[in-house]
Amino acid sequence: MEEVNRRPRTLVKQSKEFVISTVDVDNAVSSFNHMLCVNPPPPIIEFNKILGSLVKSKNNHYPTAISLFNQLELNRVTPDIVTFNIVINCYCHLGEINFAFSLLGKILKFGFQPNIVTLTTLIKGMCLNSNVKEALHFHNHVLAHGFHLDQVSYGTLIYGLCKIGETRAALQMLRKIEGKLVNTDVVMYTAIIDSLCKNKDVNDAYELYSEMITKRISPNVVTFSALIYGFCMVGQFKTSIWFVP
Repeated sequence: MEEVNRRPRTLVKQSKEFVISTVDVDNAVSSFNHMLCVNPPPPIIEFNKILGSLVKSKNNHYPTAISLFNQLELNRVTPDIVTFNIVINCYCHLGEINFAFSLLGKILKFGFQPNIVTLTTLIKGMCLNSNVKEALHFHNHVLAHGFHLDQVSYGTLIYGLCKIGETRAALQMLRKIEGKLVNTDVVMYTAIIDSLCKNKDVNDAYELYSEMITKRISPNVVTFSALIYGFCMVGQFKTSIWFVP
C-alpha cells in the first residue's frame, strides 16, 4: 500500500478520455476541475469515474463528491443516472436522507427513470439511519408505481428489520417474497437466523437453517457463526459443534 501511495498521481489522457491513475482526493479534485475547463467537456462517464473513486476510497470522501457534483451543475454539465446514484449514496451515508430524496426529484425532472440501484440505495440509506418503517413505506410506494426490487433490496429491508428487533416482521417479509417477488437467498435467511439466535430462539433458527438446506440455499460462515453463538448462549455447547464448518 505504501508503494501505491508513493506513485506519482497524474491525470492521464487516453483516446480523448480522462482518467485518474491513483485515487487521491487532492488530485481527484484537480482532475475534475481540469475536465470542467475542457471545451467540450469529456463524457459524463469520465466525471463519474472520479466521483465513484472518491466514494470507494478508504476514507469515503462523501462531502467532496457532493461538492464536485454541485460544480457539475454550476458548469451545466448534464449528469446521468449513475451520477445521481453516486451522490444519493453519499447523502445516505451522511444521514442526509432529505437531500437524497431531493435528488430523486431531480432524476425525474431530468427525464430519467430511477433504476434498481437508485431505489435500493435510498432503502439502504433509510435503514442505515434507523428509518426502517419509512423504508417499508417507500417499498410499498415503489411497488404501487410499478417498480420492481431485487434480492439486494429485500435483503437490505430484512436486515434492517432484524436490526431494530422486528425479527417476526422480517420473517413475514421473507414468506411474502419467496418465489413470488424474488428468490430468497443466504443473506436474507442469515439475517433472520442471526436475529433469532441473539434472542435465544435457537429452535426457530435451526428450523430456518433446515429450510435453507432443503431449498438448497448454501449457508455461509456468517450463518454458522450465528448458530454457534445462539446454541452457546442457551448452553447447548454440544449442539453448537455441529455447525463448525
